[in-house]
Amino acid sequence: MALAAAVGGLLVAGCAEEDHGPFRPPGGHGGGGSSQGGDAAVTDADGDAGGLLRGRVCIVTDLRVPDACPNVTEQAGVTVGVRGTAEVTTSGADGRFALPAAGDTLVLDVAPGSITLQRATVPVAVTAALVNAPVMTRAAWTAVEDTLGVVVPDGGGMVAVYVEDGGAPVAGVTFATAAGSSVAPFYDDGAALAWTQQGGTGAAGVALLVDVPAGTATLDGVAPDLRVARFTVPVVTDAITFVRVGLAAP
Repeated sequence: MALAAAVGGLLVAGCAEEDHGPFRPPGGHGGGGSSQGGDAAVTDADGDAGGLLRGRVCIVTDLRVPDACPNVTEQAGVTVGVRGTAEVTTSGADGRFALPAAGDTLVLDVAPGSITLQRATVPVAVTAALVNAPVMTRAAWTAVEDTLGVVVPDGGGMVAVYVEDGGAPVAGVTFATAAGSSVAPFYDDGAALAWTQQGGTGAAGVALLVDVPAGTATLDGVAPDLRVARFTVPVVTDAITFVRVGLAAP
């Protein structure tokens, strides 16, 4: 699992020096704290630089479990690209795809232009395992929006944050409202369509931020033991950015 952050306008990954704890995309089971793992596989294509990132589209119907990866028809034929490059492909019948990868980190653009899937932005690290690329169905995302109890303004993006420690979700982590957002964060509350703005992350360790201005957002979370998660994420209008974060000393 990997950390990544937007760099300039290319939305290419890398953790800022002032960030506390790396952020990583959902997929696989990395450690907590500030360790870095990875779900993206790479092979050296020409013996020089660059390689091939191998991944799998995971259709998400419950934001608490982005790695469930059910075997469904929607996983086939999904457009997947690398933000800031011209690299693009489509997933096979089993949801798998491969893309050229240059460098250690990149940001996947999943399902742009789809009428059935809600576009996703997924920062990943290029390491030695298959990367999961979660993407929600539009119907599932609409159902979540309908349960939030607030009017979500148009034009912003969404960020789903998964807080972990030693691979386990962390409850009680509270996040500050993202700069420029008019809506306070939501937290998982025991069911797929149960979200609250009180008490911090629930048993699944999920924070959901909406109306986040497109571009680069710095997010700040604090755990009950005062450890922190401060990280930078790429945000795209009407897309969900999926990130998994560890905790570090303040």
